Amino acid sequence: MNIGTKIKNLREDKHLSQSELAFELGVSQGTLHNIESGNSKKIDFLLMDKICHFFDKDFEYFLDEKYFNNVQENHGQVGQHNIINNFPNNFLEEFKKLVEQNNANEKIIEDLKNQINKKD
Repeated sequence: MNIGTKIKNLREDKHLSQSELAFELGVSQGTLHNIESGNSKKIDFLLMDKICHFFDKDFEYFLDEKYFNNVQENHGQVGQHNIINNFPNNFLEEFKKLVEQNNANEKIIEDLKNQINKKD
């Protein structure tokens, strides 16, 4: 199951329309439609972070199991069915660092908004 299908299933489980989820994620309904239908092959890390938080899922949940199940010994060759080998060894760790940095930045932004609101 691909990322878009997983997002769609989670959205439907929460009884949300595409428009409602798109609003929550800060993207257009068209963008969400393209992701869910598989027309969009790239998803921004920050958007994936929002999706993970919104649905309370780890990033690993959205990874396609077939990449893990089809990894075979390939003597350094990267084939179409074991594409996970294209990722650097520390990909997940780096992604988690980006998520943590994003969370820290969101906290800073929230604090600044609160300070502005107090002045008003």
